[in-house]
Order: sequence, then C-alpha cells, then structure tokens
Amino acid sequence: MTLPESPDALPVQDLNALRASVLTLLALKVKPLEIKTMLQQQKAPPSATLEALVVMGQPSNPMRIAKALSEASGRADLLPALAAASRRWKVHPASLVALQTRGPLALGLALGLTNAMVRSFPSKRRARSEQGHWSPPADFIDQTLPEDLVLNELLLCNQPRLRRLPDRLWVGRKITLDRLPNLASFGQSLSGFKGTLNIRDCPTLPGLPSLTQSIGLLVDGQPWSRFPEAPLEAHQISLHRMGNLEVLESSLITRKLIVSLCPRLKTIPLLPHMAEAPSDPASPGRRGLSWETWIPDTASSQHGLTVSSCHGIRELPRGFRIPGTLVIQDCWGFESLPHDLDVRHLVLRRLPSLRQLPKELHVRGHLILEGLANLTHLPDGLKVDGDLVVHHMPHPLGLAGGIAVRGKLRVHPSHVDPAWPQRPMVCPGFGLLDHL
Repeated sequence: MTLPESPDALPVQDLNALRASVLTLLALKVKPLEIKTMLQQQKAPPSATLEALVVMGQPSNPMRIAKALSEASGRADLLPALAAASRRWKVHPASLVALQTRGPLALGLALGLTNAMVRSFPSKRRARSEQGHWSPPADFIDQTLPEDLVLNELLLCNQPRLRRLPDRLWVGRKITLDRLPNLASFGQSLSGFKGTLNIRDCPTLPGLPSLTQSIGLLVDGQPWSRFPEAPLEAHQISLHRMGNLEVLESSLITRKLIVSLCPRLKTIPLLPHMAEAPSDPASPGRRGLSWETWIPDTASSQHGLTVSSCHGIRELPRGFRIPGTLVIQDCWGFESLPHDLDVRHLVLRRLPSLRQLPKELHVRGHLILEGLANLTHLPDGLKVDGDLVVHHMPHPLGLAGGIAVRGKLRVHPSHVDPAWPQRPMVCPGFGLLDHL
C-alpha cells in the first residue's frame, strides 16, 4: 500500500505504524473509559488505541468516529476501509484530518479529499496545538459547508458566499462566525450546542435559535432590535455594538451579562434568572484607613451584570437585584439607582449625570466609586459590608450620618492617575480625609 507523495507524507513503515498514525491522534469529546469499553465491545484489535483524548462530554458524533475507526482498524487495506467506514457512520473524512496530530495532507488525499480542502486545515507543524480546529482561508467556502463534519473548533471568517450552515455539523467547543454578509441560516447545526458561540457582523442572520446549554455567547455588531427572541441560556452573554437594540428580554438565563455600546437601549429589565453567585468566605470586618496599591478586583467575577457606554439608560427599575457584581460605567445619561437595589458588589465609574446615591443603600460586598464628577456626598445610612473605594474624584465628598463600612476605606488622589497597579502609598489630605 502506497500513499501519495507530499511534503507531509506520513512516515509509514508498516500497517501497524499506519494504524497508530490514524488511531493515536483523535481529540474526541468522550471519556477514555467509555472509549475503552466501546472498543472492547467492538472487538477491536490491540492496535486500535486512542491516546490523545480531550474529555469534554458525551456527544454522539465523536462516538461514530470511534466506531468507524475500530471497524476499519481490523482490515489490511486500512485506508479504503476507513473511507468506507466513514461513509457508513456518516463521518466526513475531513474530520479525521482535522483531528489528526500529524500528517494531515497525506491521509486526507488518501481518503479522497481535494488538495485545497486538506490544506485549509492546520499544517503538520500546528496540528498538535489545534486538534480539531478548522479555519478556512477567506472566500474559501461556497454556499454551505460539507455535511457530517466533526470538529472541536470552527472559525468562519470573511466568507462572502456562505449562505447557510449544514444541518449535520457537530462542533464541540467553539464556533466563530465573523464577517459573513450572506449567512442567513444556522440550519440545525446549533441543536444541543454546548460550547462558545461568537457572532460578529453577520447582518442577514435573522436571530439566534434556541440555546439552552451554551458556555458562552458573544454577539457583536448585529442589527437586531430585540434580544433574545428564543429561549436562551448560557454561562456568559456579551452584547456589543448593537446599534438597533431597543429591548432586552428578562427571560435569558445566565451567570454574567455584559452590555456595551448599545445606544438605543433605554432600560435594563429585572433579570430574575441570573444565577446565584457562590457565597464569599466569611471574614472578619475591619475598620479604618488603608493605603494600599490595589483596588478589589470585582470585574473578574463570573456572576453579575456589566453595562458600559449605553448612554440611553437613565436608571434601573425598582426591585433590581443582581446576585453578583453590578458594574455601570461610561453611561453619560445614567442618573439614579433604585432605593431598594440589592447587589453584592457595586462599581460606578465615569457617570457624569449621577448626582447622588439612594439613602440607606446597602452593598453586601465592595463599593467602588471612580470618576463621578457630580457626586458631591455619600448618602445617609450607607452600609458597605466590604471595602469602600473612592478614586479619581474631582472634589471632596461630603459625609452624612450613619455611614458604616465594615471593610477598608481606600481613598486615592484625584490629581494623579498612576498606571495600574502602581497606586500611591501615601495620600495627601484631600477629599474624604478633609471631613474625617
């Protein structure tokens, strides 16, 4: 048995070496124990081993790949048997090329793929770090993709002829759709998708299908006026540069929601389905002043809401509750918080229209105030269970009665803004200190 001559020719010495090169390379999303059990049930020969496994779930398509491999590995004419088994189990041969760790060109040509198709997958040098990754070059795809592809990651960028995704496409970890001007349909490819979906500048997509198990969702530059239109559940949802977005539905289920650069969005609805953040470990309260070089890092929280550069939002509704971190920044029109606001951490940055905080405001974690040009005083009855941080304020803040801060009070100077994290260790008298 001979393989086509190519720069990526497989170093095949005998049939066992060929079997190893084909069967010791898959990044299947199944557990090793399940693979071993299945291979035993299939009575596969000892050479049919799978050594490179990525444990990420139990989907059906990678199991079909394993069945096709175990079926083909017992025959002497391995490559024709592998092609036949791929057809029988509805696995596109390009999936085997994408999941390889070495020699994709030779194997792909031997399985009947075109040279252009094989070369659009990661090269031999990059294959080990990009198992199951396919990023075809610009304007490579016609109106749709091949059916029965099984990939870990799919990146489709600048494909002007692509109109729809195939119904039989399985991607386990990440799908990126970027600058696809004529893509009008997802087909059935996102049914049961559990990974991360990124959509950017795909103007003809009518909306998202129902997603109930996704890890992450990023929507950037879409012309949609309402989001979402179908049931949606993801660990993290980011909406960016959506110029027509006017209605944000409260039905979405997520741990963290990020909304930025949506100028027509006027209100943030109550979000009753935000996932609860895990409890902070108990720590004794500490009073007094502390000049430290850092600010509590609440932005990295995996639970909460971040609203940035949405200038049409003026206030939050009554009864607003966020079980994690609430960040509102660079929103020129934002004027007020509700008196019954319930949040763990609260971060307010660069809000020129915000003139006061509600009385009896209770923040269960840290309160960070930064660059609030028109906030002149702290409210009566303010209670902060964590740290109170005042940074880069242009004028002194007045103190009302009944203010209680269980953590640290951190005041940083207004006339300098040193680069993170080199904050000054000594602060001259100004601002809050003038009233203590």
